[in-house]
Amino acid sequence: MARHMMRWDDLFCDERFREHSVKKSDTDGRNAFENDYSRVVFSSAVRRLQDKAQVFPLDNSDFIRTRLTHSLEVSALGRSIGVSVENDLIKNKPDLFDSRHSGKLGAILSTVGLLHDLGNPPFGHFGEAVIQNYFRQWFKDHPEHGLSEEEQGDLIHFEGNAQSFRLAHKLQYLIDENGFNLTYATLASLLKYPRSSTEGNQKRGSASYKKFGYFQAEKDSFSKIKECTGLGGFRHPIAFLLEAADDIAYSAADIEDGLKKNVLSFDLIKKTLGQHLDFSCEEEKKIYDKLDEYYTTVDTKYGNASEIAIQRFRTTAQGFMIDAVVKTFNEQQGNILEGRFDEDIILASKAKNLRLAFKHLANNYIFMDKSIIMKELVGQQVITGLLNLFVEAVISKDRLKPNTKAGKLYSLISPNYRFIAENYSSRKTADGDPSLYDRLLLVTDFICGMTDSYAFELYQKLTGVRL
Repeated sequence: MARHMMRWDDLFCDERFREHSVKKSDTDGRNAFENDYSRVVFSSAVRRLQDKAQVFPLDNSDFIRTRLTHSLEVSALGRSIGVSVENDLIKNKPDLFDSRHSGKLGAILSTVGLLHDLGNPPFGHFGEAVIQNYFRQWFKDHPEHGLSEEEQGDLIHFEGNAQSFRLAHKLQYLIDENGFNLTYATLASLLKYPRSSTEGNQKRGSASYKKFGYFQAEKDSFSKIKECTGLGGFRHPIAFLLEAADDIAYSAADIEDGLKKNVLSFDLIKKTLGQHLDFSCEEEKKIYDKLDEYYTTVDTKYGNASEIAIQRFRTTAQGFMIDAVVKTFNEQQGNILEGRFDEDIILASKAKNLRLAFKHLANNYIFMDKSIIMKELVGQQVITGLLNLFVEAVISKDRLKPNTKAGKLYSLISPNYRFIAENYSSRKTADGDPSLYDRLLLVTDFICGMTDSYAFELYQKLTGVRL
């Protein structure tokens, strides 16, 4: 039996859920995926990323990266990777990649680079864990909930990736429930984990099964995207490149930010690289030697040679990883299209040791820093407190009565999210109200749409700490 093979003609499907209501101008030379970028970049969802933590929550430094600067970097790196992959495929594998598709890979990657973190809650990935723990306990305390296994899984395993897909496809209300109304190819590329909450979250080693990518509320939309792009149950090839661009952006940048915050030292970075890189490999030895070269060539009048050296090293390391990803992706092109390659592409490349060195520094030093731990604990208190208040409000029969506590809290939820829940919920009760599942998603929509500062201030006001 022949294996299913994805085709780039299908993978670049530029259909949308809603047909164009305005005719494209004769002077508009953009392809459909460049149009997607323009729809996203001007949005309030992207602007909110400027006050969401990348690594250091509620940080006042204008040097340290936020989710916005990180997403802009992922977008830029993604475009670079896409252009390089595309040029190589057109030249060396024209049987797999037609030159008619020139310009599409980079355009899609620049868009999904902006989109990939839009759904993350306040206080970074720790915020996801807080939401997961909250609902794990909530379902134990409310055994009569009536939600399906998949719906429970969406909340117990709450995932920022699935929230990003939900926001991009549905929550950014403009005309109807189709949000930005992005192309199927862009939405499919955003799905690093094309699995439901019961199919994903598997510790089986395959990259696309590690987490999940869509909620049950978007199941039908996912099925249509899957059909139109010809995924056949596999990850969209561009999703491998998005994951790589994300890893390249944050792994090297975290080291730069960690040094600036005095969490890391130049000597520690050098020592860790020395322990992970293979000096018998000429390219890895050259990467390591660049550290000393950059440090010793900084003008002696400059106060902090380490910062300049690490900033220069970051660009060199990212260039090395980009080259490794491009080569590995193109070497594995046939396997990827047949769904036989399902790995973290950086760890399958020559950049594996460098990536592991950066990961060691992040996990063992940056994320263990007391300042981060303290702010994460604050974030736990804030998010748990907000969940307690708003979940109680949305499940109350009094939520539509403005003179009640539940009604007042319900009215504080962003009107665009309430509108989507009330008019475009995945299913309704016998009374025509959004289901319990959709009302619980309304709360996570609201909280994930908050910036770190807004969540902190709202929690303080609602608990009487400040007015």
